[in-house]
Amino acid sequence: MQENRTKVLFSDRILKNILPYVLVAPVVIYIVCVMVFPFCWALYISFTDKVIGVEGKFSGLKNYIELLMDPVFQKSILHTFVFTGGSVIAKLILGIAMAVVLNEKIKCRNVFRSILLLPWTIPTVVVVLIWQWMFSDVGGVLNALLQMAGISKPVLWLSQPGTAMFSVILVNVWKGAPFIAISVLAGLQNISPEYYEAASIDGANICQRFIRITLPLLRDVIFLAALMTTIWTLNNFEVIWLLTKGGPSNATNVVAVYSYIMAFRNNNLSKAIATSVLFLPFMVLLINKVTKKSLEE
Repeated sequence: MQENRTKVLFSDRILKNILPYVLVAPVVIYIVCVMVFPFCWALYISFTDKVIGVEGKFSGLKNYIELLMDPVFQKSILHTFVFTGGSVIAKLILGIAMAVVLNEKIKCRNVFRSILLLPWTIPTVVVVLIWQWMFSDVGGVLNALLQMAGISKPVLWLSQPGTAMFSVILVNVWKGAPFIAISVLAGLQNISPEYYEAASIDGANICQRFIRITLPLLRDVIFLAALMTTIWTLNNFEVIWLLTKGGPSNATNVVAVYSYIMAFRNNNLSKAIATSVLFLPFMVLLINKVTKKSLEE
């Protein structure tokens, strides 16, 4: 009897110790197969001279040195930060403004909130097609408005280096600003009206209430939304590729487009992966910031 009881206790102890590992094992296997192994493989390929369809040989830091010395890659880094910085700042300003307006008690508020979501829900390909028509120098809406304003010569929005970057930023902002607006609007609805009532009694005007009450209380929401938007914009490929393909004259060639061209036009897979690896530490830093902020909340 005592022996059977000892065996049962021993079995329960083994099961108790092993069960957590058994339950976690599928997740660990999934992460290793989907994330760890592909990353290690990509890291190895970046140190070779691998091209698509041909076995690569180890080449050390050659790809990284060539990338850092490549003026096109250097410009693509600059363009990436210009595109990301311009997009995120514009999205924040426009998104916060839309959220503040839609938080007020106005007629058809729910209808306007639904309309606000449309740019964010429309597929990127459709968005690009709409804006390509609007940017067109023949029958485009923007050029038609400029002609009504007295400008006779149409602007080649996507074909001139001076306007191409502005154009892709404009499209990206139009599609992405609703995310900021929705996030900020959710935060605004959690702010007690008593704060504003007390501030009004003290004589604070609309601007003072916004600066001293609204912004401080929305700081965490805005920070998290800005970080998420920054990560998405840094990785944004489809808007620029569908609109300009990195042109004209590499004026909109960001790192994502540069990597794609290197891999699928030049067939230089190893250098394309090295491009992503060089940008990885910055992305990890941003993701770490988002994760910490989410855990704090």
